[in-house]
Amino acid sequence: MQMSFRPPDDRLSLTFDNKNASDIVGRMYPSVESLVNSDSFEDFETIDSHDSDTNSVPESLTSLGTPPRSRTFLYPRKEFVDHLQPEEVRWFYKKDGDKKWSPFIGYDSLRIECRYRVHQQNGFEGLSEAETADLDLILVRGGLYEVDVTNATCQPVYWSGDKSRIIRGTWFYDHTWQPMDEGYSSQVETQYLSSFLGHRLYEETTSLHKGNKPVILSIRFTEFYVEWTSPTDVFLFKDTASSRLFRAVGNKLGVSKSGSRLHRGYCLDAIMDDKPTDITHLVFVVHGIGQKMDTGHIVRCCHEIRDRTEEVKSKLFPHFEHNENQRAEFLPVEWRSSLKLDGDTVESLTPQKMRGIRVILNASAMDVMYYTSPLYRSEITHGLEHELNRLYNMFCERHPYFEPNGGKVSIVAHSLGCVISYDIITGWNPITLYDQFVSSVIEEEREQSGGSNEVNKELDIAENRVTEIERLLKEVHEKRAKPLRFKVENLFCLGSPLGVFLALRGVRPLGKGTLDHIITKQACKRLFNIYHPADPVAYRLEPLILKHYSTISPLVIHKCDSPNKVPYTKIPSTAFAAFQSSSEVASEKMDVSDQDSVGSGSTCSPPPFQVPSPTRRKISLRKVGGWFDSFTKSMSKEGEGSMSAELRALNRLEREAESSRAHTPQDQANRDLDQTDLEYRLDYTLPYSGGITRGYISVVTSHTSYWNNLDVACFILSHLHPTLQSV
Repeated sequence: MQMSFRPPDDRLSLTFDNKNASDIVGRMYPSVESLVNSDSFEDFETIDSHDSDTNSVPESLTSLGTPPRSRTFLYPRKEFVDHLQPEEVRWFYKKDGDKKWSPFIGYDSLRIECRYRVHQQNGFEGLSEAETADLDLILVRGGLYEVDVTNATCQPVYWSGDKSRIIRGTWFYDHTWQPMDEGYSSQVETQYLSSFLGHRLYEETTSLHKGNKPVILSIRFTEFYVEWTSPTDVFLFKDTASSRLFRAVGNKLGVSKSGSRLHRGYCLDAIMDDKPTDITHLVFVVHGIGQKMDTGHIVRCCHEIRDRTEEVKSKLFPHFEHNENQRAEFLPVEWRSSLKLDGDTVESLTPQKMRGIRVILNASAMDVMYYTSPLYRSEITHGLEHELNRLYNMFCERHPYFEPNGGKVSIVAHSLGCVISYDIITGWNPITLYDQFVSSVIEEEREQSGGSNEVNKELDIAENRVTEIERLLKEVHEKRAKPLRFKVENLFCLGSPLGVFLALRGVRPLGKGTLDHIITKQACKRLFNIYHPADPVAYRLEPLILKHYSTISPLVIHKCDSPNKVPYTKIPSTAFAAFQSSSEVASEKMDVSDQDSVGSGSTCSPPPFQVPSPTRRKISLRKVGGWFDSFTKSMSKEGEGSMSAELRALNRLEREAESSRAHTPQDQANRDLDQTDLEYRLDYTLPYSGGITRGYISVVTSHTSYWNNLDVACFILSHLHPTLQSV
């Protein structure tokens, strides 16, 4: 005698002899752990899967990390037909235009299903519409989206647009495991329960069915109909002429079923452990110019950098997130569209000739002019500052564990966004610069007056008036300013013009390796400047800290998939001159052949760990020192000649700052400058292959090439989680 056992999803048929029946039946209903860990599977003589669908679970689902139900349960969890449990139901979401539904993870699906059942059973009687909406909102998809159960929608929390529809999946198509339309599935479920509720799911038979099984239940819709031959054998048939012809031919050829098999309950059980790790590092993504021209662009860029970091994480560090209990999340910051600035004034001044190009310039490059304008700079700064604080408050309200657990915050900024973010972090105010400039001009006039009492009296009056005006301006600035509610861990600058902005503000290298005169550690722990070599907007930062770093190549970002790469944390800060600066070349009057040999070294950066010989280092440092001496002397001569009063005052400020920092003679100071190393490297460049044609194309595309770059994503990820560099 043979007995047949069929599991709940009808994927396996287990056949065994009568002599082992008592042993196997006794093991049918132990706990999952005891069954999975036992060696009793050897007692099964055959596993017949001729009519099973073991390959019906899509690979995209099995890769989620949660095992399919058929692999967890080799025995019926239910003996009789009953209502679906919450873990058997799966919720899905889909944006307009998408072809397939995407399943929520188990943690999200269970919470949506529980809220749905409470809503169906009890409702929210006595509550206002706003209170009902708040109760229906559930954070899903890593905390970035909210599900409204009542309206069956899923929309982002921190940005607009990107709205999706949600559906409750109870019946699913074979192989694809896509949910049946909710209107149809509810009717199928109602008919199924009315016909089979309480029936035994799997009956023991003494012989196998041969041929077609009789249809015991059928339900017809407009375009298809569904037939049951048993509580677990369900097929959907399209009611079209071609489908009927195909079934007729199939029946003559001996094909028993030509429809699509349906499954009740999802292939993967929803479990609460199927949830993402809590967010430990929040990253704000700030856009630069051009957002007005393409609203929503920064949202797409943020999606790209989030997807690339997830791709790098899954390929290189698949178990890091759960093992280390760390997760970084990216939020887009859109500061431009809410600003009015000049209204339509610039638009009305734009000529009609070449209108298309002018409109593009007004919507992109004009942002730089707005920010350099004393009239609109404050509005832009406060706009970004307000948006950062607003998003951070929203995030902390929805993730109350973040601040108590020491959550960190970093900023990834692009283009002009780097300059605005830097000014907000450091609290830079142009009033301070104006104060220094006016004070230096007044002091210069005092020296040229020859000690005249009348001139000094007028200068004192002017100085008092300037001081009073500056005091009023500072008060207004402090009232409007709202400092950030968080400290910045890292500032990643992508394609940044920050270097040239700082240079135009009078920032000069101090001869020390620290960044205190640019940004303090209290304001931002680390600053990184990432740029494409062909990006026309990007500038370096390291020469603003140490002048001789203009002759030292920036570090090349590692290829994320390259083996044996040295971790960034272990890269030595000691650097050596890789090529000569243009000023050094001019001072030594090099010939054309020498220029070609030196220039070739500057075009293609050598590996960051290629250390020159001591002789080469000594010569390079001596040349840099000589260049610095000649530069200082030439500036001094110009200061005595045709320089304007303003330039002389600025030069005087620089000389005083240098003299106040000097503790040794000038020669020794130059030698110390040449031998000083940075506290850590700031400038990182993407790999670049030369060529005239490729170079011109790169000028156009390089400024927007950072978001979708895997190497940039790996760089950012490895600095958000420094432990990854040792994995």
